[in-house]
Amino acid sequence: MNTNHPSRDAGSIEALRRRRGVRWSIGSVVAVLVVTGGFWWRASQPVQFDASLSGVSEPGFAELGQRDEQIRVWHIALDADTGSALVLGQLAALHMQRAREGGGWQDYLTAESFARHSLARRTNRNGASAVTLVNTLLAQHRFTEARDIAVALVQRESDIPEYRAQLGEVAMEVGDDALASAMFRSVWEQRTQLSMAPRVARWLELTNHVREARQLLQIARDEALGRRNVASETKAWFQLRVGDLELRAGNLRRAEQAYRVGLRIEPGDPRLFSAMARLATAHDNPQQAIAWGERAIGLQLDPATLGLVGDAYALVGDHAKATEYFRTLEVTVSTQPGAYHRAWSLYLLDHDLQVATVLAKATAELHDRRDVYGYDLMAWALHKAGRHQEAAVMMQRALRFETPDPLLVRHAQTIAASIAPSRVASR
Repeated sequence: MNTNHPSRDAGSIEALRRRRGVRWSIGSVVAVLVVTGGFWWRASQPVQFDASLSGVSEPGFAELGQRDEQIRVWHIALDADTGSALVLGQLAALHMQRAREGGGWQDYLTAESFARHSLARRTNRNGASAVTLVNTLLAQHRFTEARDIAVALVQRESDIPEYRAQLGEVAMEVGDDALASAMFRSVWEQRTQLSMAPRVARWLELTNHVREARQLLQIARDEALGRRNVASETKAWFQLRVGDLELRAGNLRRAEQAYRVGLRIEPGDPRLFSAMARLATAHDNPQQAIAWGERAIGLQLDPATLGLVGDAYALVGDHAKATEYFRTLEVTVSTQPGAYHRAWSLYLLDHDLQVATVLAKATAELHDRRDVYGYDLMAWALHKAGRHQEAAVMMQRALRFETPDPLLVRHAQTIAASIAPSRVASR
């Protein structure tokens, strides 16, 4: 839903130009936008929902080189009218996108600043900026603040189902199960929309409704594939989501089919390369895991994939390479401010490294982030620290929905097995 009217802000820019004697017209900005990639029409529409949430606005990899230019052009508009909520919101969304594409931590901070300035200029019907602000806060692991902004947005504009769905996702992150359930149930009639289906499907999967989640994702995937106005990268992203669900469900053949269709749509997608590496690991094929993982890392550094490739090298006996990947992973994660990356934390625990540090980090994060995987990480850290009874309690909370994730099942079984001998001995 377009909550702002582009012509209204265009008029304000033109009026400001006349007042300040600026020597260019709004038409010249349009011309620049057209020349720099034909981006004017899409860029002039407010960015409504973050790509990671909707699966629709996600930028194509072919467009990544244009991000700097898009930001530069919108700064021209900002120079013309420093108080335009629309322009500030657009810059916030673009910096957020660039941050997710590997632009760096500063882009998250810049996106937050622009989003706050946009909301300071206009709160009413400026939900796009609020959505961006929520996403920047989530990226910085400031979950309580993100929840408060998302709640306020829904209170202001409860008629927008996408805002309620986003609040549902934030509620899942902080462990407010009742709020998450209420929000997702409130958008049930819109669940098949492309901007809703991935969110609702993830909630369904987490709450052990895998069949319904699969059906919903497949419906959305098929719709995306049949629409000309959906970018090929987004179509591949839907294949990735379907494949990931099947992989977690243990359906390796279906997962591979989904990933390979995605690669036919978008042959250079590093997310799908990483997925194929995970699939190869599930097939106990370290050579293939290395091949796919290195293709992914060559395009996009990802801690989980780095750890996976390092372990694969260890399995084939190349310990020098395994150590090299461990060091790269260590450096990559150390540059990320805030909480430990969960993939890095699990990697350390799986290798019995820095257990006390990871346990302290997991304990601190659990104050604000009580989701399924937060409790799982806490349980696994307690187990590795030899505190098995406490680990079992945390694992029960992680499995409160009976989420059918092999990672959770493996951790639960290992923790249970560690407790059983002590019970026998006590008799």
